[in-house]
Amino acid sequence: MPLLVARHAETAGLHRARIFVSDLQGEVLRAVTGSGPDAGREGQQLRIMATVAGSAYTESRPIGVRAVEQGRIRHWLPLLDGAERLGVLRVDTDRGDEAVRDAALDLASLVALLLASKRTNSDAFARLIRTTRMTVSAEMQWPVMPPRTFSNDRVTLAAAMEPAYAAAGDAFDYGVAGDVTYLAILDAMGHDTGAGLTANLAMAAFRNQRRQDAALPEICAVIERLLITHYAHTRYATAILAELDMTTGVLTWVNCGHHPPVLVRGGRKFGRERFVDFVIRHQSDGLPVPETLRRLIRAVLDYHDGKLDDDATVLLCQWHGNIDRLPDPTYPPA
Repeated sequence: MPLLVARHAETAGLHRARIFVSDLQGEVLRAVTGSGPDAGREGQQLRIMATVAGSAYTESRPIGVRAVEQGRIRHWLPLLDGAERLGVLRVDTDRGDEAVRDAALDLASLVALLLASKRTNSDAFARLIRTTRMTVSAEMQWPVMPPRTFSNDRVTLAAAMEPAYAAAGDAFDYGVAGDVTYLAILDAMGHDTGAGLTANLAMAAFRNQRRQDAALPEICAVIERLLITHYAHTRYATAILAELDMTTGVLTWVNCGHHPPVLVRGGRKFGRERFVDFVIRHQSDGLPVPETLRRLIRAVLDYHDGKLDDDATVLLCQWHGNIDRLPDPTYPPA
């Protein structure tokens, strides 16, 4: 794919096209070389923080700078699957007029579509976005999770699981049906593959019941009966299951032995002060929700010297209000 993209981009005046994808934890952008089973591992790698490419990624907006070579303009464009950030595209152009910029944006959209359609069955892509070895339990968890970012005109969701390469027993889930957004955080007992199986079973039951329009208390009862049937009383999971009415903004939840959700409204805080202060401070910077979450996870990992003693899963839900039209949340003003 990198060679095909570069070759056809030249016909539109887009030179030296190169694709970079984000690693699983959002720390680096790795070049897609398309060569060998470990495509890109020996290719160029860019830090997301403190680079122009990283700014295009974190801010989800195109950035153009004057290239060193031949007086060309270098464009860094975010690769987006809806609101989910996949990476960035780099192209050089001889001009900076609107037609060239439109061609670059069109190419970025096409590349993002190609990446999104191929990544689920590409081992090369899976290897490329990993910076260390992954455990079997994490290998089992990630494919059954929904995309880590979702956005429409009324709600934006962003989720993360850490340790990303050794997650076991944690899970997040969400779904949209009509005016309702369903949310779930699950934490199964243990740190082995058995914990992952327990969490996956509970998540499957949550999906099954909500798709039958069951109420939250009924869903909780079904999940509990299913876990007892399969594991007697040797395994359990805690959870928060919730429904957000996107018309009224009313959030209804059931707490199954878990930490309560944190509600942030009008600058007032409730819950764990350090966590809430971080979210409010970074939201005031006007960052997209996925970028707020990425920075939150980095801050937590830095605080713990990069090593967590237990799984940590976060699901952020931002309700935009009941209005007919909002600006595209993935492209904030420059």
